[in-house]
Amino acid sequence: MQALQQVLEDLRAHRQRIEQSGPIAPVGVWLEVYCPGGRDVYYARLKAETPMWGKSRMRGLQRVGSTNHRDWQTRIKRRDALLEIERRSLALQAMLNDPIWEP
Repeated sequence: MQALQQVLEDLRAHRQRIEQSGPIAPVGVWLEVYCPGGRDVYYARLKAETPMWGKSRMRGLQRVGSTNHRDWQTRIKRRDALLEIERRSLALQAMLNDPIWEP
């Protein structure tokens, strides 16, 4: 039980480090890479499930590898990491609340 509580505390500390490292992408936003007109240049854009930028569900981010593109990649990685931490924390908390067997 002590080990599970320690892991849970480690996850909480890791969550705080991620939250302090910078902005986090909202849920329902992802990156899409496209090549307009069959050219050899690739562009990135944000897409959302619901309109987030005025009435639009898309927002251009310039070329792949640009500062904006890399920034949003990092934001999405932070969001995904936080979702995974939340998933694992809930599983650990369930184990602590209802142990299978305790000597």
